[in-house]
Amino acid sequence: MSGSRVREVAIPRLLHVGTGCLREVGPLLRDHEFELDHVLVGSGPGPSRVLAEHVVAGLRAHDVRVRFVPDLTGTLAQAADVAATIIEEAVTVAVAVGGGRALDTLKLAAARTDIDFVSVPTAVSNDGISSPVASLVDRDGVRASHAARMPAGIVVDVAAIGGAPQPTILAGVGDLVSNLTAGLDWRLADKRGHDRFDAYAAMIAEAAARPALDLEEVRSPASHRVLAEGLLLSGLAMAAAGTSRPCSGAEHLISHVLDAQLGSRAALHGEQVALGTLITAAAHESPLLDTLRRLYSRLGLPVCPADLGLTHDEVVDAVLAAPSIRPDRWTILSRKRFGRRSTVAELVERALVDVPATPVGRLAS
Repeated sequence: MSGSRVREVAIPRLLHVGTGCLREVGPLLRDHEFELDHVLVGSGPGPSRVLAEHVVAGLRAHDVRVRFVPDLTGTLAQAADVAATIIEEAVTVAVAVGGGRALDTLKLAAARTDIDFVSVPTAVSNDGISSPVASLVDRDGVRASHAARMPAGIVVDVAAIGGAPQPTILAGVGDLVSNLTAGLDWRLADKRGHDRFDAYAAMIAEAAARPALDLEEVRSPASHRVLAEGLLLSGLAMAAAGTSRPCSGAEHLISHVLDAQLGSRAALHGEQVALGTLITAAAHESPLLDTLRRLYSRLGLPVCPADLGLTHDEVVDAVLAAPSIRPDRWTILSRKRFGRRSTVAELVERALVDVPATPVGRLAS
């Protein structure tokens, strides 16, 4: 049809979810026509280093030249250093094994040097495993998001995810279900003339999140697969939209403020987002609030400030500051009435219960 526009979405050409597949990364890459002349494998400094060594061993067993870069901690300086290594050593593929910090470091380095990036997450604490965005800390200790690219390949080992600490798995649930309030914000922003709603991308994001509402536990491989697949779809939704809007609304702005205000006291991103999702649902007066409370109570996600070591006033401060941290992103909190402290204090009281969640997650020893 003349004059019609065709949506072009970059999606991973390799997407594999399995069990015990870390040593098979090499054959998977070769089968999907990645250039394996020289592969850089990066990891975090903790348990992910051992898992990354399995990937390195598997690649070398298939005669692939490998450069191993451990101890990635998610800084902009490290991303620049890795980018220089990629250029100097003519690296053809970058493979990140670990959590969000390692993944985002290599994701940005690969994007800036125009080589394929492969994500091998060992934790599913957020949707960074598949998103086209890298969140890194600059030299002043300030975390900021940088445009990168959707991974060209994603390999998820369900067994590796299951071995991650429970708080990271719960954080992944929090980040995933926030798609639902992000969608509410996006629709409202469109209605008010502040943004353009993309029904296709929003549908993907909501379809990714809905199965998580039925989770009864987060200890089984089946629950880990639901979470991993949902977070992968979230990345696809953002790629389709060309923005993080399908998966990021007021709840994420609240978390960004908490990061800035708390520094080392900040909780995991997904934990803070989970709390912000309750507040956002309450601001929208959505029936989703009760559904989320039941889910959080079952799993042990935070339902009150004390669950994250916060006071009521600290949360109120974060909600008040949320609209100003990213003025271009209009959300329910951008409404003038949420600029009044008394209104926000009442909102927080209505959204967050006073009784801490059952200590299944981060509060468990």
